[in-house]
Amino acid sequence: MAPDQAPKTQPAPELMDAQGLHPDAPRHGSPIKWMALVMVTLVVLTTISMWGKEKVSIKASVTIPPLSEAAQRGREVFAQSCQECHGVDGAGGTRTGPPLIHPMYRENLYPDYVLKKVLREGKREKNWRFGPMEPVKNITEQQIDDVTLFIRTVQNASGID
Repeated sequence: MAPDQAPKTQPAPELMDAQGLHPDAPRHGSPIKWMALVMVTLVVLTTISMWGKEKVSIKASVTIPPLSEAAQRGREVFAQSCQECHGVDGAGGTRTGPPLIHPMYRENLYPDYVLKKVLREGKREKNWRFGPMEPVKNITEQQIDDVTLFIRTVQNASGID
């Protein structure tokens, strides 16, 4: 043994705790509580950053085929009454309404009579965060039929059956 090194002594067994550590030995807590604290902090910060922000609807890829006269009239009514919320030609991409050229609104899931009823009566907020849809004001039954025809024609041309 080198002269400048003192012999290491073990503490007396009566000074050891149940885990075999000296009472003055550093203690390390479980990392689980620190991981939980970090996770909670991340969730809180994410929630705060997203609070009050509306989702922007997805933007659909729309194909406009040659339109019949009635479908063209429907497109014009759509541009005046629906485009602000549902995007140009129903493609979406707005903060106020979902795209109508979307598989969720295909005819076998969202029949024409439901679409027409929503145009007449509106719809409460249900499956989206865009708020309720108000009824379309000053729209005739013929215009409702034309808008429905336009939407279905564009859905079919865009590959939504």
